[in-house]
Amino acid sequence: MTLTKINSVNRNIVFSFPTLSELREHPKSVEIQRYLTEKLSPERYEHVISVQETAVALARCHNADLWKTSLAALLHDVAKWMSDDQLYNAVSLYKIELDPIEKIMPALLHAIVGVKYAIDLFEITDLDILEAIRCHTTGSASMGLTAKLIYVADFAEPKREYKEAAQVRLLAETDLDKAVHTVAQYKIEYLLQYGGIIHPNTINTYNSALVKTRKSNDRINLDVDENA
Repeated sequence: MTLTKINSVNRNIVFSFPTLSELREHPKSVEIQRYLTEKLSPERYEHVISVQETAVALARCHNADLWKTSLAALLHDVAKWMSDDQLYNAVSLYKIELDPIEKIMPALLHAIVGVKYAIDLFEITDLDILEAIRCHTTGSASMGLTAKLIYVADFAEPKREYKEAAQVRLLAETDLDKAVHTVAQYKIEYLLQYGGIIHPNTINTYNSALVKTRKSNDRINLDVDENA
């Protein structure tokens, strides 16, 4: 079954696969998981599966599309096995135009190439899924719900050993925009601490999520004042 056919009955898919196990047993998921086990290290594959579990759990909290979230999580590191040379060769092959920072930071390229692999290898055409793959490392000011879930889950899945992961997971259950802002903040602080280059998308993610969070807080305060 291609994704086009899946999308045509998308609502039925969501309600037909209420559990994580059932999502993983779908033929499309099995196909992707088989590829990942062949290409990724065991540790990286465990991370992907943990991201999927975390993202799907958060999707339930926010009434998001479980099927899209599951596929995006499985595919977010689909090109992570590639060396720097392989990634740059893929960029050349696909004629991908990189920005100045991407040209000197190969760590960002697996997300970009991953979009092309999702399309070519697994017939993924859903724009929400592709956006989530593309944005999971740097984020984006315009991320949709699926992309936000993967951005947060990639940072906060339980196998991440830093203490901030558990804090972000808990926060994301009730305030996804605040969690996105917090992830961007932690990434910026980490890069500043170690003298790393910060991609503009990460800064834009921080600013955008902060604005959304402040607007939400203003609405809450207004409601409190009106009901006082």
